[in-house]
Amino acid sequence: MTKQTPAQSDARKRDLALEKAYATKGPEANRELYASWAPTYESGFIVDSGYVYHQEVVKVFCDSFSELSGPVLDVGCGTGVIGGELAKMGLSVIDGIDISPEMLAEAAAKTHNGRPVYRKLIEADLTGRTELADGAYAGVVSSGAFTHGILGPETISELLRAASPGARFALGINSAHFKEFGFDQWLDKRRSDGHIADLEFKLRPIYGDVDEDDPNQWTRIAAFAAG
Repeated sequence: MTKQTPAQSDARKRDLALEKAYATKGPEANRELYASWAPTYESGFIVDSGYVYHQEVVKVFCDSFSELSGPVLDVGCGTGVIGGELAKMGLSVIDGIDISPEMLAEAAAKTHNGRPVYRKLIEADLTGRTELADGAYAGVVSSGAFTHGILGPETISELLRAASPGARFALGINSAHFKEFGFDQWLDKRRSDGHIADLEFKLRPIYGDVDEDDPNQWTRIAAFAAG
């Protein structure tokens, strides 16, 4: 039997983890999955897979404005990897929302320059209405939440409700999921109706080493402003 190289072993670990995640359907199943995943999500999956998704989303987000006045919402924040990147970019008022209390506990422990990364962390199921206040956020970001078995385009309506006029969005959407659920048509309709503006789709890698032919290894980052 041919021995796997370290890179092949890491790729296999990533693929097995993703197979389990993509097969998970519904809020309760997702809670169970992420409860077991939370303690090793960053030290295991993030490191082993060469995950760069959160960094790519933050780059697109920060390129979309010269100055941001107001809090940012991290959607499906998980253990807080996007929050950590936003803090490095100088953004200091960040709230996170996620379905998993175990993931949120990891995010709550995150600090930058001696301060908690997150101002507030909210446990919520984003497939329905949440406790988010109307017009509360000047920015909304997400990496990993808009994928198989988790969130479809209709969730963006709830995020628009929580965004202030002109708020900047950078929502990472798994490329296979993007096509299957018609995110482009859904967002184009909201642009036509005046609910959003400046819509662009940015194709970016989810991992440092990707298969160009596998849409599950790429993200379409929807960048736009709330109307």
